[in-house]
Amino acid sequence: MKLLRTALTGTVIASAGSVALGAAAARRLLRPAPFTPPESELVYADGRDVPGTEPDGVAETHVVHVHGQSIGPQQVLRGLRVWRSLGASNQVVDTTDLPLRSLDPAAVDRIAAAAHAARARGAQRVVLQGWSAGALAASAAAARTPVDGIVGVAPLLDVRSALRGAVTAARFPAAVGTVAVRVATTPGLSRLAGVPHPLTVTRWQDDGTPTLLLHSAADALVAADDVARLAARGARVETFRDARHTLEWNEDPDRWEGAVRAFAAAL
Repeated sequence: MKLLRTALTGTVIASAGSVALGAAAARRLLRPAPFTPPESELVYADGRDVPGTEPDGVAETHVVHVHGQSIGPQQVLRGLRVWRSLGASNQVVDTTDLPLRSLDPAAVDRIAAAAHAARARGAQRVVLQGWSAGALAASAAAARTPVDGIVGVAPLLDVRSALRGAVTAARFPAAVGTVAVRVATTPGLSRLAGVPHPLTVTRWQDDGTPTLLLHSAADALVAADDVARLAARGARVETFRDARHTLEWNEDPDRWEGAVRAFAAAL
């Protein structure tokens, strides 16, 4: 009996530990602390790369840029130069005021509204360029409002895969990843991650829009199987080797921008 009690106590303690770690992993995705990366990770060639006042109206091609969870709008700056060189007008959607930032349902509303407004103002082509969770939100917006292209940078293709990858990279037991997924996607349990409602968009939503995925083989949050699934459905893929999450441009800016140019030319 004593041995059984000891075993049960150990099981309860282990389960509680898994729940706590899983909730912490989910919280880092759903409600991340604001993060300002080193300047070396947000490199701009010169002042012209920093967003300022775009030309009045919209160009023939209008690009809506969406940041991910931790950094905010400055994350997308590396992606503006190539589109400006192509004559596109640009718009940055800021979701930092939303409870779930770019994973919030209202983020999808904002992106879809921006795309619809650009079309109404005369844009012939509308492209959504999202980083990490911003790419997932862009896919959901494209499923709602027709656009001409999606560029996903380190795209969060599947929240479940991303959470499991993050947990594995941290060398926690696989069970912690399963708990993190449950916390992020289950009503009530999401409160353990500090949010009142669970995620409503957990997987890539759009399969019909021409898509370019820029990702790194070293990115634990973007599973190779998820990338292959979209590639099999027609998405273009440009794979980098060593970049950490969202740092593909930093690994090889010329190749990154070249892939975007080729994608834009094919639209």
